[in-house]
Amino acid sequence: MRHKHEDTYHHCVRVALLSEKVASAMGMDSASAQKLLRGCFIHDLGKLLVPTAILDSVNPLTEEQWALIRRHPEYGTDILKDRGERDADLVRLVLHHHERWDGKGYPCGLAGEQIPLFARICSVVDAFDTMMSPRPYRRRKRLEEAMEELRRNAGTQFDAAVVNAFIPLGAEVAPLYFSNYDNED
Repeated sequence: MRHKHEDTYHHCVRVALLSEKVASAMGMDSASAQKLLRGCFIHDLGKLLVPTAILDSVNPLTEEQWALIRRHPEYGTDILKDRGERDADLVRLVLHHHERWDGKGYPCGLAGEQIPLFARICSVVDAFDTMMSPRPYRRRKRLEEAMEELRRNAGTQFDAAVVNAFIPLGAEVAPLYFSNYDNED
């Protein structure tokens, strides 16, 4: 991924680091925490099969381009299976990290606890990192804005229990995004 799209690679590294903190906050055992970290590190593996021009687009994406982006969880799952990945938890995390608690996500429209826990955790930290990262077409959110967005979507987009475990970590994770915490702009 680092050679195909460096921004996505760095995003995956940050999502993995964030997942490790959530695993600790949720009292997850060491083996599960390591599996979650590994899964979050590869959650966007399927973007290897999405054209770089789409990943780097500064213009609004067409419906056809969005359709390709929405396929990246399935592409990632296919890559893992083609490489002989036997860990079902990892495969399910990659496949379901864009599902929503209310069932309006993709690719399968799973809802609530039908969504594997690792995917529900990845969904929260993936969204947080995306909000906190600048994009050519929008500014990054301030820490308080990103946390409020998570709170507002707890119980609809996100598992509220995961959001509640993540929110207290704000000051701990802020240094990943700000060199000077007092100057978030």
